[in-house]
Amino acid sequence: MEYNTIRTPLVIREYGRSVQNMIDFVCTIEDREKRNDMAQSIIRVMSQLCQQDGGNKEDREQQLYDHLFAMSGFKLDIDSPYPIPTQETLNKKPAIVPYPTNGIRLKHYGRSLQRMVAKASELPEGGEKTALVRLLIVQMKRAYMLWNQNILDEHLIADQLQILSDGKIIYTADMHTDIVPELPDIGYAKKKKKKKKKKKQQL
Repeated sequence: MEYNTIRTPLVIREYGRSVQNMIDFVCTIEDREKRNDMAQSIIRVMSQLCQQDGGNKEDREQQLYDHLFAMSGFKLDIDSPYPIPTQETLNKKPAIVPYPTNGIRLKHYGRSLQRMVAKASELPEGGEKTALVRLLIVQMKRAYMLWNQNILDEHLIADQLQILSDGKIIYTADMHTDIVPELPDIGYAKKKKKKKKKKKQQL
């Protein structure tokens, strides 16, 4: 009996040992035409084993050929319809795409709130501006409590409001609100209630 522990490790496990054995055998065939025919048959088998809905058919076929060459240890010599890959090209990581922050100063508040603060800072002093700033402060508190499960820091909110407004809005007493922002229900509380109901039913 032959155990997997003494066998050659599979390069791509999803295709299984049988496909790996077929690829190893193709590499030993001397006739190039026979190698090409056998390789195309293996590609069809690999496609049936890893069927995927949607996507670009040509990209999927090229990926199968890349896997074929990789499983052969890049030793298989056939006429491929796609550029023959190397170990280096397959292992090459894609370039990091920079996230467009577009000048977001405090990311946890987002771009929308930053724009609203900028608009509020342009309003003339008065009741309308104070009312709008109070609403923005409530939204800032909600965002703060969402990302920080600590006690709400009024001084920090005041400092960050000043940063977002370029110092044009100063947190004053008439802007203060005692409203405690409610956090979104993430399901934990509901699960806890269900457990309590089940215990009562068992009693």
